[in-house]
Amino acid sequence: MLEPISPTISLSAVAAPAVTLFDLVEKAIAELKPHLNRDGGDIELITIEGDMVVVDLTGNCTGCILASVTIAGIRKKLIDAVGRPLKVVPLSATTIRRKVTQ
Repeated sequence: MLEPISPTISLSAVAAPAVTLFDLVEKAIAELKPHLNRDGGDIELITIEGDMVVVDLTGNCTGCILASVTIAGIRKKLIDAVGRPLKVVPLSATTIRRKVTQ
């Protein structure tokens, strides 16, 4: 006697939602927030323009002499998450650069 065939769904037939660069960067930054919050700082993703990620460092990160070290660590985390080179620029540097070039 033949066994009835149960319907199955091929996993390759189900389309996975597209993950954007913005999604990957946003997730990586969310993972970094608790570390910055612990020291009284915070980070917000402002925009992504090509390979440049603009972030706003706030709280104790504002004016901190180690902000460049923090930016370097953020950059490494984002590159690991995305798998390609990125520039991480704090909002204040972007604002200053735009004012100078206008």
